[in-house]
Amino acid sequence: MAINNTPKNSTNKEETMDQAKKRHYAQLAQQLQLLQSNLETTAKHVEVMSSQCNEHLVNKLGKIQASWFIGGNRCFEQEMLGKH
Repeated sequence: MAINNTPKNSTNKEETMDQAKKRHYAQLAQQLQLLQSNLETTAKHVEVMSSQCNEHLVNKLGKIQASWFIGGNRCFEQEMLGKH
């Protein structure tokens, strides 16, 4: 006949610890899901921001290039017409 040497009080503690572990793992899983959702939202915001920055930068570079072209054209016209 086998005798169970584990005291009943010890078994209850183990069950309580198992329940606490399950609860902690459930909370951790929930927090990880929230983190994943937040990271996906952040990635979308970064993509939008990057797109907007690129559009703004291209727009700004286009304006700079146009101003250099117009300025160079005026300088060339003045030089060609002899107006200084």
